[in-house]
Amino acid sequence: MLYTRCAEVDEKFWVDLNRADPEDIARRLGLRRRREVFRVPYFNRELVVDPDRRLLFLPEAPDEEPGFRRCLITLLYLLHLDAGALGPPVSPLELTGATTFFQTRGPHAIPSAPLEERFGRDLAGFLATGRRLGAETRDLGDGALALRVYPGLSVGVILWEADDEFPAQSSFTVPANLDRCWQLDAILGLMSLVVKELLQAAPPVPR
Repeated sequence: MLYTRCAEVDEKFWVDLNRADPEDIARRLGLRRRREVFRVPYFNRELVVDPDRRLLFLPEAPDEEPGFRRCLITLLYLLHLDAGALGPPVSPLELTGATTFFQTRGPHAIPSAPLEERFGRDLAGFLATGRRLGAETRDLGDGALALRVYPGLSVGVILWEADDEFPAQSSFTVPANLDRCWQLDAILGLMSLVVKELLQAAPPVPR
C-alpha cells in the first residue's frame, strides 16, 4: 500500500461527506450525529468523524494517527453503504468479478497469509483476540469469528489450524451484496483492515 496516513485520503471523499445529507447517513446506518460529528462504533471502540475539519480519531487517543486504510474505509462506509441491503455472508470469491480481481499473490491477494502465520498454531489466541474485539464465534473450520467492523457491516474469519499433514488455512466472508455498494478494491481494503486489527489486538505469540 502506497499510502499510510489519513491525510493522504483523496479530499473528494471528505467533500462528498460534507455535502451528504446527515439524516440519510444516520438512517441508512443507524448512527447518531452529535455537534456536527458522527460517532461510529468500530469493533469494540468508537470513531469520531468530523467532516468539517476532515478529522477521524478515537476519543481515547485523539492525537493517534488513524491510518490511511481506516480513514478510507470509514468514509466509504458513511458515503455508500446501505446496511439494510447487504445480504448473508458469502466468500469474497463469490462477488461479481472477484475470481478475476482477487489473486493468490501480489497487491490483490486476499490477506490470509498474515493470519495463518500468526494464528495457524494458536487457535486459542485467535478466539481470545476475537473476543477482545467484540466478535461473536461461529461453528466453522476449527474456529471462526464474526467481527462487526461497523454497525451493519460484519466480516467473518474462519481458521483451520496447522497439523502434521496440512498447513494452516484461513478464509473470509463478507456480505453478499457488498459489491453493489463498493468496488472490489475497497472490499479488499476492508479485509486488510480486519487483519490489521486482529494482529494488533493479538496476545504475544506463545512459546
